[in-house]
Amino acid sequence: MAASAARNALEQFHLSSEDVGFIVAGFSGVPDFIGIDLACQVGAELNCNQIRTLNLVEGCATAVSVWKHASSLCTEMPEGKFGLVVLAQRMSDTHQDRFGLMNAALSDGAVACVVGKAITYADQPGLRYISTEDISDCRYVDMMRIEYGGGHLPFLPEGRDSKKDKLGRERIMDNYCFSSQDLMNFLILRENNSINVIRRVLEKSVSLDTPPFLLHTLEGKQSIENLCNRIGIPIERSNISLLSELGHVGCADPLLSFRLMMQRGIISPGSEIVMSTISTGMKWGASLFRYETAISKDNVSYKPERSNN
Repeated sequence: MAASAARNALEQFHLSSEDVGFIVAGFSGVPDFIGIDLACQVGAELNCNQIRTLNLVEGCATAVSVWKHASSLCTEMPEGKFGLVVLAQRMSDTHQDRFGLMNAALSDGAVACVVGKAITYADQPGLRYISTEDISDCRYVDMMRIEYGGGHLPFLPEGRDSKKDKLGRERIMDNYCFSSQDLMNFLILRENNSINVIRRVLEKSVSLDTPPFLLHTLEGKQSIENLCNRIGIPIERSNISLLSELGHVGCADPLLSFRLMMQRGIISPGSEIVMSTISTGMKWGASLFRYETAISKDNVSYKPERSNN
């Protein structure tokens, strides 16, 4: 799934695996095999060798952290080479109930894009990476823990059915012995941290007259509505309309949302885009981009550019 997305991204720019200098990959959900490096797995399916790889395992937060790491790798990438950013989610129905764990149904999916110091395809619009902000509150490290399948509890109890698991908020209350008021306080904290990282990254914005697009992880309608209302972003400049189409594809949500909204003409060149996430850890993050028709080499000498697939 991830390799297919990577191939499509390369083909869009008439590139081959020989042109790849690095792969930054990340996933959320449950992998098919424990101990497999997704970046190397994608590289293997593309028949890459002698390249650099980085595999990120931060749940949905990977949607944001990939850009900072790709930016760093771009500074050392040889001329004529390009990078790949690949994001994927694979759910295991044995481990988790994809319809009850969160407010949105959890989906499988993958998306990839080509990045580089400067790309000469002036006829194809692309993303200019600007900045990333993130913060973690480690008190909630067990928030999205998967109980079975690891070294501590490698086997599922006989007869266990994930569809009978407690729903997300009930599970949170049990794990942390929350009262109803404790839960409300946690939900306020959760939203406030998202607001803070988004506002911090928007301090780097250069579009003062036009609000950015907010491409948030698709964990629920209310979450996106609240963020838009508090930040002052019109709801139509968010990816909320994709919830019913995609469900929650984890770390792939923001980039996949950009791809679809770009293809449908909703996001046009000149727009600024914020990709934001909430993730296991717990971690909050946001990255700021500008969608441009043509990119000046002076502006991208050290930054990852260019989408998609």
